[in-house]
Amino acid sequence: MTDHSDFPDIQERLQKLEEAFADHNSYQFRKTLAELRRATKMRANAVALSRAELLEAHKENERNRKQCVDLQNKLKTVVDRFEGSFTAFEKFRKAIRVVELMRSHEDLPAILDRIQDLFGLRAVSLILDTAEFAPYDPPGARLAELDAMREALAGLMPGVATPGPCMCSIRAVPDPEFFFGRGFCAERKVLLLGSCFISPLRDKFGPQRLIGILSFFDSNPDRYTSEKGSEFASHFADILGYTIVDITDRKKAERLREDVERMTRHDLKSPLTAVLTLPQLLRRDGNLTERQTDMLSLMQHAGYRMLNMINQSLDLYRMESGAYELTPQKVDLLPILDNIIGELHSVIEEHGLTLDILVRGAARAAGDTFVVRGEEMLLYTMLSNLVKNALEASPPEERVTVELTEGKTLAVAIKNAGVVPPQIRSTFFEKYATAGKKDGTGLGTYGAKLIAETHGGKIAMHTSEAAGTAVTVFFPKPRIAKAPAAPAPPTAVNAGD
Repeated sequence: MTDHSDFPDIQERLQKLEEAFADHNSYQFRKTLAELRRATKMRANAVALSRAELLEAHKENERNRKQCVDLQNKLKTVVDRFEGSFTAFEKFRKAIRVVELMRSHEDLPAILDRIQDLFGLRAVSLILDTAEFAPYDPPGARLAELDAMREALAGLMPGVATPGPCMCSIRAVPDPEFFFGRGFCAERKVLLLGSCFISPLRDKFGPQRLIGILSFFDSNPDRYTSEKGSEFASHFADILGYTIVDITDRKKAERLREDVERMTRHDLKSPLTAVLTLPQLLRRDGNLTERQTDMLSLMQHAGYRMLNMINQSLDLYRMESGAYELTPQKVDLLPILDNIIGELHSVIEEHGLTLDILVRGAARAAGDTFVVRGEEMLLYTMLSNLVKNALEASPPEERVTVELTEGKTLAVAIKNAGVVPPQIRSTFFEKYATAGKKDGTGLGTYGAKLIAETHGGKIAMHTSEAAGTAVTVFFPKPRIAKAPAAPAPPTAVNAGD
């Protein structure tokens, strides 16, 4: 279909052309023909221009479409990376939280299993330095010599002076069984196309000092590659290494303290031998005044008291380690309390205190008893420490009360008007917890807790500004042996039977 919209007079011109042709007017014919040719050429140029503009518009549209696709793909890549990074961050955050809950080497197997599940790994391996960790035999970890670990890392990252974390194909690892354990390759032939993350663990106090190696393995060959960042995994490896070092250092300190305590207790007994025996030898020689004899008796008495304290300390150590064997007997606590009050009489008078003993809700009366099962010496030590603490913590001119009650359990509560400082309330029964006492060691309440638990009981503390402080020891009630049943009376037999 011909479009004449660009030349509205073309019909008229054609008509003139026909008329001119009919009249044989050659001039008019040539003029009209020339005009027609110019019009046709202009139309052809306009059509060509329109087509060129349309083609350029199509090309521009295609370029814009390709740019939109590229931007969409780039945006998708950025979003996917962000989501992947966020997911990885969340997993590593949870893994770090798991490691932070670690309290001893015995927690390592559960920690490693949790990490493997959390990251969806096929294998997790932990190697630790034999020289450093062999004395603690940490479960879940393999031990290796320091030189062997350095050699393995050097083979994995040749030419690197201080090897760091490595992410690579498992096929790039010279000796996979060193990092993941003996039999790893045989059991995972199909999985040898996977990838791994291997990171040295270093001492937090000496970053150049190698303490172990942490290794992850995944069957996905694209999981760990050199192109990907290892910041999260490396940070996690550092946290795990630092935690293991902290736990090991704490165990070293505990062992050292225990060794020192044992040696101190043992070595203290040697000079006591002279303190206890020399007074006896001097008495045998005679020629002593009454005052000298009294002084020797005081010296010997002090020596025996010191020996008793050392023995008690050894008993506490055995309780602490769970090796103490209790030999319980029936013990009346009231005579023990009488002796304690006599020993602490000077403290009571110095502070103007009053000490009351209540037995089953009433003031103590002659003939009262309060019997528990235990060892008298241990019970004396425990109650002496608690009563002394209550007297020393009580404000002057106040009342200290020892209440002995009987219910489901046998309870001994030592109460005073003082208040336990807030900073030690949560650690009141822990070792070395003390506050406000110049010569306090923090062992009195800790020893009381050990003795109570050794006797099958428990101990508790409650303190407030309004009610003061009460430390209560709960003992299990002694079992009462049932009397044997009386024999049944003989059955009467009829004479006719």
